[in-house]
Amino acid sequence: MAEVIMPQLGESIAEGTIVKWLKKVGDQVKRDEDLLVVSTDKVEAELPSPASGVLTEIRVPEGKTVPIKTVIAVIGDAGAAVVAPAPAAAEKPQAAPVAVQAAPVAAAAAAPSEVQGRIWYSPLVKKIAKDEGISGEELRAISGSGHDGRVSKKDVLGYVEQRKSGQVHAPAPATAVVTQHARAAEAPVVPKGPGRPTREDVVPMTNIRKLIAENMVKSKQTSAHVQTIWEVDFSAIARIREKHKEQFKKEEGVGLTYTAFIASAVAKTLRRHPYVNCEIRGDQISFKKDVHLGIAVDLGDDGLIVPNIPNAQDLNLRGIARAVDDLATRARKKKLKSDDIRGGTFTITNPGVFGSLFGTPIINQPEVAILGVGAVVKRPVVIETPAGDVLGIKPICIMALSFDHRVVDGATADRFMKDLRDELQNWSAEP
Repeated sequence: MAEVIMPQLGESIAEGTIVKWLKKVGDQVKRDEDLLVVSTDKVEAELPSPASGVLTEIRVPEGKTVPIKTVIAVIGDAGAAVVAPAPAAAEKPQAAPVAVQAAPVAAAAAAPSEVQGRIWYSPLVKKIAKDEGISGEELRAISGSGHDGRVSKKDVLGYVEQRKSGQVHAPAPATAVVTQHARAAEAPVVPKGPGRPTREDVVPMTNIRKLIAENMVKSKQTSAHVQTIWEVDFSAIARIREKHKEQFKKEEGVGLTYTAFIASAVAKTLRRHPYVNCEIRGDQISFKKDVHLGIAVDLGDDGLIVPNIPNAQDLNLRGIARAVDDLATRARKKKLKSDDIRGGTFTITNPGVFGSLFGTPIINQPEVAILGVGAVVKRPVVIETPAGDVLGIKPICIMALSFDHRVVDGATADRFMKDLRDELQNWSAEP
């Protein structure tokens, strides 16, 4: 017998929703065969069966959201007794408000979960609808392009754009009586401190934010974090990029970015530095033969996710560029697969896209190092020439390597960074 567990599809994911069971109770399944579709705030993915056998029990029905590590189904041996599937998730009836004042006031747009009836929406769609003030009536009118016609993130964001452009109009809100909750929201601010009023909103952490907090603290408690900071001259790469970026875009359909050069150089350099591409297991070190390169992707208010480029050491610059663009695009469209976000051996995060000079990131467990990349900025530098030192302008990037001092010594980290810097500064291959 094997239990099917709700996995953690991404570092900050605390729960998942069953979108669709691809097998029914009593069906034969093979190991690694797609068993169901799961949706989270960041990813919608097909989950494979952990074993071969018979699907003897489905414990969580379609449409229900459960925490990670929950047992959602059971795979048994051939001939094992089966258990009737759990009933489909149903919305709880909404309690009537307690009337405390007869005068009607405009009600806030109803959250989809309060009015959706038998229609199922993913957690991400509900969040967008709530943030954009989309009523349940509007949400039901949106045509869905997801599984079985379900409304996806793309569908609801498309509706938001249409509404902003005036192509569609939200219906006038209904009226309702004031509730105790509404009256509390209108209560005057109570002064705090030495006679000075303080305005603040105090809200509980979301499950995702709590999990991020737990993982970050756990990583700091697990790994002995140390940073080494390096300046890298991007002159050679800047010249090659400027020369080829337009033709590259036409041929590949993706941009020739600095990230692609950095990722390619990191994958190549890691092969020569096994202690930076390993994992600690108790009192043993697991050295990775391949480079599964994590690329941190910012999802705005939805958090951060780190999908991986598998076997990045086998890809040339063009292959890396296509892989980086593909992962970022699918991450933002919520189209990543479960295999995309597990098994990484080293991570690159790029705060420089927002203009940051550099950052000192926290290690993505169970890896032992992470590279923070700052903005590429033109700076005055001293250039040595046969005639003496002169002042020049060069594109400079500051990179910070956070490493786990339990297994990576300072000298090991600096040798890796020196080789990486040399790889980037002496880049000569054309894409």
